Amino acid sequence: MTTELYGASWVLPLAGSILLLSALILVLRLLLGPSRPDRAVAVDAMTMVGVASVAVMALYRGDAELLDVAVVLAIVSFFSSVAFALLFSAGGRGASNHPTHDERADR
Repeated sequence: MTTELYGASWVLPLAGSILLLSALILVLRLLLGPSRPDRAVAVDAMTMVGVASVAVMALYRGDAELLDVAVVLAIVSFFSSVAFALLFSAGGRGASNHPTHDERADR
């Protein structure tokens, strides 16, 4: 399947440049993030940048099969986001089930 995309000669390289800049900023957040949830959000955002990059590459090359790769990456990213949310939530295995100091003071 081939399609003609008007303005592709300047729009797609611009989109790729913006995605590259976003990835660099996210790498900084991943390395410098003050907490584990910040780093988890950075990893999740990097996978979304990866999905967008694969989609831009599919448009640039005119290869529709690359869109399947983008969809699979998006699904895997969703499941990893759910796993991170469960890990950092109050009921997850990564969180402590012991009452905090404030909860003990309420009793």
